[in-house]
Amino acid sequence: MSEGILYIDSELSLKTRAGEVARAWLDCGSESLIIGLRGDLGSGKTTWVRGMLEGLGYTGRVPSPTYTLVESYPLEMLTLVHIDLYRLNGSDESKIAAEIELLGLRDWFGKPGVWLLLEWPERSPQLVARCDLAIFLDYAGEQGRKLGLRALTPRGESALKGLAEDT
Repeated sequence: MSEGILYIDSELSLKTRAGEVARAWLDCGSESLIIGLRGDLGSGKTTWVRGMLEGLGYTGRVPSPTYTLVESYPLEMLTLVHIDLYRLNGSDESKIAAEIELLGLRDWFGKPGVWLLLEWPERSPQLVARCDLAIFLDYAGEQGRKLGLRALTPRGESALKGLAEDT
């Protein structure tokens, strides 16, 4: 599958790039999209989501869903659902699956015009398997970030192709 790497020099640049990516993906149509966001604590996963939302015209507050676990943002052309799985407990896959079921994520899967952005997707093997794209955020200096994007499904390939054509 396809992948790309970008170097980002500041938080503002990260948010700006996330907004550009969101607008490019919006041009790909109203299909659902499941994106796994990976990186250490503080690496910029929630900042990336904030940038995507700003790029799509959202002007409200975007809190980290660390405690609520799920935040949804109905926008004019789609609904973006931000999920943070960091607090899922244990290594027992059946227990984690039950916790995910309680979050109601099944209601969002496959719905047209819904993008699921999953922080810490590796906490749930069944969710990792459903991701169309993986975004990796790593530290690159004091303010910089290394941003990796990897397609995991044909839908993810289409989204990355849309980025290549947009830039």
